Amino acid sequence: MPKKEKLVESLELISARLLEAITANNQIASSQTPEMRRLFDKWLECVEEEILRIAESSAEIDIEAAAGSLGLSSSSVLSLLLSLERKGRISIPRVTTRKGDGKNKEICDCLG
Repeated sequence: MPKKEKLVESLELISARLLEAITANNQIASSQTPEMRRLFDKWLECVEEEILRIAESSAEIDIEAAAGSLGLSSSSVLSLLLSLERKGRISIPRVTTRKGDGKNKEICDCLG
């Protein structure tokens, strides 16, 4: 496939994903009733409590393992840890990192 056709196909995929995301956000926003918000807040509270239990059991948290046990992405677990720190529920004095694989895990593989 010529380079120009690949670019057009890639742009079409990006446009489709963008439209899909906008539509999904609109659907969620239009159906967010006070009851739905309370349910989401309760779910989030339960997940945060589970993360706190994990944090209490060990000074170090394996984010990937925690994500696997919670059924969340590593990015979501990290976001929740940062939220818990902002709320003063935990302290994060140190972070360990390693080289990534170069792939944005928040973007669909179909766009690569």
